[in-house]
Amino acid sequence: MFGGETAAMIARRTVTRRALLAGSAAAVAAARIRRARAFAGNPFTLGIGSGNPGPDSVILWTRLAPQPLMPDADRPGGMPPEPVAVRWEVALDDRLSQVVRNGEAIAMPEYAHAVHVECTGLEPGRDYWYRFITGGEVSPIGRTRTAPARSAALHQLRFAFCSCANYELGYFAAYRHLAEEHPDLVVFLGDYIYEYVSQSPQKVRTHSDGVEANDLRTYRNRYAQYRTDPDLQ
Repeated sequence: MFGGETAAMIARRTVTRRALLAGSAAAVAAARIRRARAFAGNPFTLGIGSGNPGPDSVILWTRLAPQPLMPDADRPGGMPPEPVAVRWEVALDDRLSQVVRNGEAIAMPEYAHAVHVECTGLEPGRDYWYRFITGGEVSPIGRTRTAPARSAALHQLRFAFCSCANYELGYFAAYRHLAEEHPDLVVFLGDYIYEYVSQSPQKVRTHSDGVEANDLRTYRNRYAQYRTDPDLQ
């Protein structure tokens, strides 16, 4: 005993204090999350994406960037330095009237407000449609597809690959045509972006900052500029 307290009393008091501290920390974190406030512009300028399909899951992606090429390293994408709550929905139809999975993710400033959601509990070998919602803004609707069941007997599997896409030396119409063919899987083999500035006289457009990407800010902006292209999206 310590000052008239038993060990059990001390344990109960400690648990209570821990619970109080944990609850306080959660309340502070929740207070920091930006909810249902207007953005300076459309936060989905970089589009949305999906990948890493399994028989019952896919990864969903977006990055909030109302000013996608913001030069300020402390405000990538023109976002405030605070967490932002983002809703996501997955549905059986392209109007999202039959939602089968949904949830909330937190876009953190240290990751430039990118969101990676692992959506599980899906059926194998079928299309799904998805979107993100935050601050009164709604993303475009994307289409994704799960992998076939591991035991499935397949008559065919249609896949495509891409590589070597230089923003300055061409346009991305091939991506649009590829999406229209509805392959089961697309694999990107490399050179999704180019970090250098082309000196070619055949250059058809320019990298926004005109410098070689060599640090976190310039790489983020280079990826962002590529993802502003509607055909790449």
